[in-house]
Amino acid sequence: MTMDPYKTLGVDASATDADIKQAFRKLAVQYHPDRGGDESKFKEINTAYDTIKTADKRQQHEMSKRYGGGFNFQTGGNPFDMQDMFTQFFGAGQAQRQRQPVNRNIQISIEVTLEDVYHGNKKQIRVDQINKDLEITIPKGIGNGQSIRYKGLGMSNVPTATPGDLLCKVYVKPHDVFVRERLNLVTEKSISCFDAINGTSVQMPTIEGKLLTVKIPAGTQPGLVMKIPEYGLINQANRVGDCFLKINVSIPKNLTKEDRDDIDRIAKKYP
Repeated sequence: MTMDPYKTLGVDASATDADIKQAFRKLAVQYHPDRGGDESKFKEINTAYDTIKTADKRQQHEMSKRYGGGFNFQTGGNPFDMQDMFTQFFGAGQAQRQRQPVNRNIQISIEVTLEDVYHGNKKQIRVDQINKDLEITIPKGIGNGQSIRYKGLGMSNVPTATPGDLLCKVYVKPHDVFVRERLNLVTEKSISCFDAINGTSVQMPTIEGKLLTVKIPAGTQPGLVMKIPEYGLINQANRVGDCFLKINVSIPKNLTKEDRDDIDRIAKKYP
């Protein structure tokens, strides 16, 4: 069965050059192979357009239908080229960009410590995709699960193209002392019930490796949270978080009867 170019392009026989051109452009974008379309359908669309794109072409098509074959619709002596047609309508620059080879980005995952996040340490990593050891810097304050883009450290096998980027997804290892809450850090200390009653001092480590002496006030209740300003993490904008010290109160289990009697006597004073 002979292909009907009007039906293929979705126009009627009274369509103008502009109508036919507009219909072709829409279908060419939809079915172009470089965009994942059906190549056979794209060829059919191009053939249909070339058959009826001008008034002279449409007249030749009508005479061919009326009197049979023998008419050459590819006037001018040049063979029909699909890519040239696509380039004509959508620009040579776009078609060229589609064919231009590029260097790919590389995506990897790395593990870092909370100390790395605090200091912004440099780390040596192995990138198997390019068979290289690289030194990268961990941005201060980066969040767990965030990605860092290192420009130009990706694939570079295409010498005429810009090197790709290295994308590192960062996972922060759990810390032995601190729990992270954005830029804030939370830690805990246990004191005896007697120290909670009388007050005491405790040594608290900091993420930068120092020891702070923190005074615990007399009459401290279990679960008290004390804020230690500006001892948290630091981000790239130099914003500093805080450290929060939670006080747990431990109860001795090896009290003697005399001890219990003394406690009971004191407790009766404070019903």
